[in-house]
Amino acid sequence: MDSMDHRIERLEYYIQLLVKTVDMDQYPFYAMLIEKGLTKREGEEVERICRDLAEELASQKAQGFVTFEKLLALFAGQLNENLDVHETIFALYKQGMYTELMEEFIEIIRNFD
Repeated sequence: MDSMDHRIERLEYYIQLLVKTVDMDQYPFYAMLIEKGLTKREGEEVERICRDLAEELASQKAQGFVTFEKLLALFAGQLNENLDVHETIFALYKQGMYTELMEEFIEIIRNFD
């Protein structure tokens, strides 16, 4: 019987091989989560933050708001400390996740750079 350590080591190796075979350019957000070593819970937390802020964006747009810097500040303040705010926004956008929210964030970033 394989020891637990050997089984884990083999699984890690298989995952490394799988990551190499997948076009990670199509999945930059997932690639970033893997690269930064985030847990499932931490990855799900980023998605929860995005879901909540996407709902808030829709609500604010419906109320006639036209600037969303506060949403970006909330995103940055809640984001896992292992993730870079700009890198995360562009990875989510490129992967097609929370597109409307990320487009607003990218516009804000470009206006401040």
